[in-house]
Amino acid sequence: MPANTHDPFGDFRPVLPSIIRLLAGIIVLIVVQSIVLGFPGITQTVPGTTFSVASFAIFTVGLVVAAVVLKYGTQLASAVSDTYKTYRAYAPILAWIFQVMALYILYSVSKTMVIGFFASTPWAYPLIFLAMALIPTVKVVVTVLHALEGQNAHKQTVTRDQF
Repeated sequence: MPANTHDPFGDFRPVLPSIIRLLAGIIVLIVVQSIVLGFPGITQTVPGTTFSVASFAIFTVGLVVAAVVLKYGTQLASAVSDTYKTYRAYAPILAWIFQVMALYILYSVSKTMVIGFFASTPWAYPLIFLAMALIPTVKVVVTVLHALEGQNAHKQTVTRDQF
Protein backbone atom coordinates (compact mmCIF):
# COMPACT_ATOMS: atom_id res chain seq x y z
CA MET A 1 0.00 0.00 0.00
CA PRO A 2 1.59 3.30 -1.09
CA ALA A 3 1.95 6.02 1.53
CA ASN A 4 0.22 8.63 -0.66
CA THR A 5 -3.15 6.81 -0.78
CA HIS A 6 -4.01 7.56 2.85
CA ASP A 7 -6.50 10.43 2.97
CA PRO A 8 -6.48 12.22 6.35
CA PHE A 9 -10.04 13.51 5.84
CA GLY A 10 -11.50 10.23 4.62
CA ASP A 11 -15.25 10.35 4.13
CA PHE A 12 -15.32 13.91 5.46
CA ARG A 13 -13.83 15.34 2.23
CA PRO A 14 -17.15 15.90 0.32
CA VAL A 15 -18.46 18.07 3.15
CA LEU A 16 -15.32 20.23 3.46
CA PRO A 17 -16.10 22.73 0.66
CA SER A 18 -19.43 23.64 2.27
CA ILE A 19 -17.85 24.02 5.70
CA ILE A 20 -15.01 26.13 4.33
CA ARG A 21 -17.42 28.41 2.42
CA LEU A 22 -19.56 28.89 5.50
CA LEU A 23 -16.69 29.61 7.88
CA ALA A 24 -14.79 31.82 5.43
CA GLY A 25 -17.89 33.87 4.68
CA ILE A 26 -18.64 34.43 8.35
CA ILE A 27 -15.03 35.27 9.23
CA VAL A 28 -14.68 37.75 6.36
CA LEU A 29 -17.91 39.50 7.30
CA ILE A 30 -16.93 39.71 10.98
CA VAL A 31 -13.62 41.29 9.96
CA VAL A 32 -15.47 43.74 7.67
CA GLN A 33 -17.81 44.66 10.51
CA SER A 34 -14.88 45.22 12.88
CA ILE A 35 -13.15 47.47 10.35
CA VAL A 36 -16.30 49.45 9.55
CA LEU A 37 -17.08 50.02 13.23
CA GLY A 38 -13.60 51.50 13.67
CA PHE A 39 -14.25 54.34 11.22
CA PRO A 40 -14.27 57.83 12.76
CA GLY A 41 -17.72 59.39 13.09
CA ILE A 42 -19.52 56.09 12.87
CA THR A 43 -21.44 56.77 16.08
CA GLN A 44 -23.20 59.85 14.69
CA THR A 45 -26.93 59.62 14.26
CA VAL A 46 -28.47 59.63 10.81
CA PRO A 47 -30.21 63.00 10.30
CA GLY A 48 -33.96 62.74 10.80
CA THR A 49 -33.81 59.33 12.51
CA THR A 50 -33.02 57.93 15.93
CA PHE A 51 -30.42 55.36 14.89
CA SER A 52 -26.71 55.81 14.31
CA VAL A 53 -24.57 55.07 11.30
CA ALA A 54 -23.00 52.24 13.33
CA SER A 55 -26.37 50.55 13.85
CA PHE A 56 -27.07 50.85 10.13
CA ALA A 57 -23.64 49.32 9.35
CA ILE A 58 -24.23 46.49 11.83
CA PHE A 59 -27.65 45.86 10.29
CA THR A 60 -26.23 45.76 6.76
CA VAL A 61 -23.36 43.42 7.62
CA GLY A 62 -25.64 41.30 9.80
CA LEU A 63 -28.12 40.96 6.96
CA VAL A 64 -25.34 39.65 4.72
CA VAL A 65 -24.11 37.31 7.50
CA ALA A 66 -27.64 35.93 7.90
CA ALA A 67 -27.82 35.35 4.13
CA VAL A 68 -24.42 33.59 4.16
CA VAL A 69 -25.42 31.38 7.08
CA LEU A 70 -28.72 30.52 5.41
CA LYS A 71 -27.25 29.81 1.98
CA TYR A 72 -24.09 27.93 2.91
CA GLY A 73 -25.64 26.27 5.96
CA THR A 74 -28.37 24.70 3.87
CA GLN A 75 -25.75 23.70 1.29
CA LEU A 76 -23.84 22.01 4.10
CA ALA A 77 -27.00 20.14 5.11
CA SER A 78 -27.46 18.98 1.51
CA ALA A 79 -23.82 17.87 1.31
CA VAL A 80 -24.19 15.90 4.53
CA SER A 81 -27.38 14.32 3.18
CA ASP A 82 -25.72 13.34 -0.10
CA THR A 83 -22.50 12.09 1.51
CA TYR A 84 -23.81 10.18 4.49
CA LYS A 85 -26.83 8.16 3.37
CA THR A 86 -27.51 6.85 6.88
CA TYR A 87 -28.06 10.39 8.15
CA ARG A 88 -30.29 11.46 5.26
CA ALA A 89 -33.37 11.61 7.51
CA TYR A 90 -31.59 14.02 9.86
CA ALA A 91 -30.31 16.46 7.21
CA PRO A 92 -33.44 18.64 7.51
CA ILE A 93 -32.61 19.14 11.18
CA LEU A 94 -29.18 20.47 10.25
CA ALA A 95 -30.76 22.79 7.68
CA TRP A 96 -33.28 23.91 10.31
CA ILE A 97 -30.45 24.77 12.73
CA PHE A 98 -28.91 27.06 10.13
CA GLN A 99 -32.30 28.61 9.31
CA VAL A 100 -32.94 29.40 12.97
CA MET A 101 -29.39 30.74 13.34
CA ALA A 102 -29.97 33.08 10.38
CA LEU A 103 -33.25 34.24 11.90
CA TYR A 104 -31.57 34.89 15.24
CA ILE A 105 -28.79 36.88 13.56
CA LEU A 106 -31.40 38.92 11.72
CA TYR A 107 -33.33 39.41 14.97
CA SER A 108 -30.22 40.60 16.81
CA VAL A 109 -28.92 43.01 14.19
CA SER A 110 -32.27 44.57 13.34
CA LYS A 111 -33.29 45.20 16.96
CA THR A 112 -31.56 48.60 17.17
CA MET A 113 -33.06 49.68 13.86
CA VAL A 114 -36.70 48.90 14.65
CA ILE A 115 -36.91 49.43 18.41
CA GLY A 116 -38.46 52.87 17.83
CA PHE A 117 -41.29 51.39 15.77
CA PHE A 118 -42.19 48.94 18.53
CA ALA A 119 -41.93 51.35 21.49
CA SER A 120 -45.61 51.08 22.38
CA THR A 121 -45.72 47.28 21.87
CA PRO A 122 -42.28 45.88 22.75
CA TRP A 123 -43.64 42.31 22.75
CA ALA A 124 -44.53 42.48 19.04
CA TYR A 125 -40.97 42.44 17.69
CA PRO A 126 -39.92 39.14 19.32
CA LEU A 127 -43.33 37.68 18.47
CA ILE A 128 -42.80 38.37 14.77
CA PHE A 129 -39.51 36.48 14.78
CA LEU A 130 -41.01 33.69 16.85
CA ALA A 131 -43.73 33.27 14.24
CA MET A 132 -41.11 33.29 11.49
CA ALA A 133 -39.15 30.57 13.35
CA LEU A 134 -42.23 28.39 13.72
CA ILE A 135 -42.60 27.94 9.96
CA PRO A 136 -39.30 26.07 9.40
CA THR A 137 -39.77 24.26 12.73
CA VAL A 138 -43.10 22.75 11.71
CA LYS A 139 -41.71 21.96 8.27
CA VAL A 140 -38.67 20.12 9.65
CA VAL A 141 -40.73 18.15 12.17
CA VAL A 142 -43.08 16.95 9.45
CA THR A 143 -40.21 16.15 7.07
CA VAL A 144 -38.22 14.21 9.66
CA LEU A 145 -41.25 12.27 10.87
CA HIS A 146 -42.14 11.30 7.30
CA ALA A 147 -38.56 10.25 6.63
CA LEU A 148 -38.26 8.21 9.80
CA GLU A 149 -41.55 6.37 9.62
CA GLY A 150 -41.87 6.25 5.85
CA GLN A 151 -44.34 8.14 3.71
CA ASN A 152 -46.84 5.29 3.39
CA ALA A 153 -46.52 3.79 6.85
CA HIS A 154 -49.85 5.05 8.18
CA LYS A 155 -51.81 5.52 4.98
CA GLN A 156 -54.56 3.02 4.46
CA THR A 157 -55.80 2.05 1.07
CA VAL A 158 -59.33 1.05 0.34
CA THR A 159 -59.83 -1.90 -1.97
CA ARG A 160 -63.00 -3.29 -3.53
CA ASP A 161 -62.89 -6.30 -1.24
CA GLN A 162 -63.34 -4.11 1.85
CA PHE A 163 -66.82 -2.99 0.78
